[in-house]
Amino acid sequence: MDFIKKHYEKVLLGLVLLGLAVAVALLPFYIAQEKEDLANRRNAILNPPIKPLPPLDLSGYQASFDQLQKHPELDFSKPHNLFNPVQWEKASDGHLIKVQNGDEIGPKAMSVLKLNPLYTTISFESVGASGSNYLIGVTRDADPDPRKRRKTSSYVDLGQKTDFFTLESAKGTPDDPQLNLVLNDSGKKLTISKSQAYQQVDGYSADLRYEPENRGWTARRVGDKLLFAGDEFTIASINLVATNHFEIVVSAKSTGKKTTIQYSPDL
Repeated sequence: MDFIKKHYEKVLLGLVLLGLAVAVALLPFYIAQEKEDLANRRNAILNPPIKPLPPLDLSGYQASFDQLQKHPELDFSKPHNLFNPVQWEKASDGHLIKVQNGDEIGPKAMSVLKLNPLYTTISFESVGASGSNYLIGVTRDADPDPRKRRKTSSYVDLGQKTDFFTLESAKGTPDDPQLNLVLNDSGKKLTISKSQAYQQVDGYSADLRYEPENRGWTARRVGDKLLFAGDEFTIASINLVATNHFEIVVSAKSTGKKTTIQYSPDL
């Protein structure tokens, strides 16, 4: 105790030095702890915990996208006029005709009102004075030569061959015989009498209408000329192509182009 009293300054200094030594020894651990705390604080400031955002509501955008995927197809073909401006043609009488699909003018605008059958008719008229020949009349409505369309009658003997038929035989009573004929071109056999003539359709004439120029034609035949749409057209053919369905072909003089007009009486 006396020692401490005598040397308390030294003891005190020793304790202080010991404390400093301990403090120096612990200083690296303190610094390391401070660095770690500072690093944690820095990370807490720079990289704070982030809560995930709630899912975005994209239903409106998705609906718009789906609508874009189903956009309507644009059709700029005729009669759409954006890239197909309307064409107007002047008719011969001066009025304007709107051309949308090309069928409003020219031969495609021709309409058929009616077709009239052209018959070849063979008829028995009388017995000759000798009783061995027969007066037979022939009418050929379809003949291209108008002079040959009239009825012609001539006496024909049994077995005689004319330009159109051969009189093969005669049956029945002398005053009302039944004459058996054979057509030269087809070999077809037929019978005529006073009450029964023979007819076959050998062609047609047509009643036509061209509405753009308010023109019409009746009983026009193959080979006839028609003037309309600034050109001359010739009827090239009138044909039955199917049951109750006809085709009338007209040819343009200026170009030689042929156009077919369809016609069905029941339509």
